[in-house]
Amino acid sequence: MIRIAISGAGAIAERAHIPALKSVRGAQIVALQSRTIEKAERVATSLWPNGGARPNVYANYDQMLAREKPDAVCVFTPNRLHREFTVKAFEAGAHVLVEKPMAATVADARKMIDASVAAKRVLMVAMQRRYGGLERAIKQAVENGAIGAPNFIRARLSHGGPQLWAPGQTWFTTAAEAGGGAMLDLGVHVADLAIWFIGEVESVSGQVGTLAKAIEVDDTGVMILHFRSGAIGVIEASWSSMPPLSAIEIYGAGGRIMAGYPRMDIAIQKADGSAAPGYSRDEVMKQFDPADLLAPFRELAANFVAAIEGRATPFPDGTDGLRAIETVEACYRSARSGQRIKLPLE
Repeated sequence: MIRIAISGAGAIAERAHIPALKSVRGAQIVALQSRTIEKAERVATSLWPNGGARPNVYANYDQMLAREKPDAVCVFTPNRLHREFTVKAFEAGAHVLVEKPMAATVADARKMIDASVAAKRVLMVAMQRRYGGLERAIKQAVENGAIGAPNFIRARLSHGGPQLWAPGQTWFTTAAEAGGGAMLDLGVHVADLAIWFIGEVESVSGQVGTLAKAIEVDDTGVMILHFRSGAIGVIEASWSSMPPLSAIEIYGAGGRIMAGYPRMDIAIQKADGSAAPGYSRDEVMKQFDPADLLAPFRELAANFVAAIEGRATPFPDGTDGLRAIETVEACYRSARSGQRIKLPLE
């Protein structure tokens, strides 16, 4: 049995990550820590209403590690704590699943990877969109050459901001706590997918702005990715556009992929507009349940436990998380300097 301690009891942990981890055979959540004991108690009571196998609750992270000695720690805290809590977990001998972005800076992300290597422990990043049904279909279609060699990708993730998703969690819009705004929070997801679909990025150009909200961080941003393959990508992130949109377009010499127009719809087409063989909408959609929004989180959690047990490769791992953060940090640097930023970052 893999004994898991969780740090962070915010909206994404309560609604998605904890229910997903609870569903994994061979895993047990033994502790839950939040900045206040009242928050930890409330979430524990909500998710374990009958009291059975209810985790111990803590307000102090170090105390939780020392008392529980968990096999694994899930870090779902505000961004500024990701590096510190991850490194401490490795030093305590635990494996780590950390919420995206894995860190607010490339320097912190590298320290986390170094700590995982030194401890010989699993480091995974909670970029669960790689487990989504549409995203997996896109990855397979690209790899199988359904649209030819990809030369352009546009990916957008936008909604009304954390005030709608996680009301009361003001750390998202506080620079010292978050380290960035919409581009770091949402852009990291679609940047990761773009890298997964197309390959490594050579350079980044970007712009960010605070256009619609009275907050300390950006609510809107765009970056242009120049891939080593020669392909170009446009990544858009926004906390100031409603209704929400999560969409991906990929164009190749032999056709295109369009997903998310509307939500949970997809078209993988040859250049003449006909469906690519094996990738009609019906063939893609029957491979997963579009109504099961927690499925990607459950698969992420199951992979984490399997990786700890040596039955699977961590996915996404620390290097994946670092590459996504690197593109976002390069975007911010480009926005400040007006220059195109080469990767890897110094």
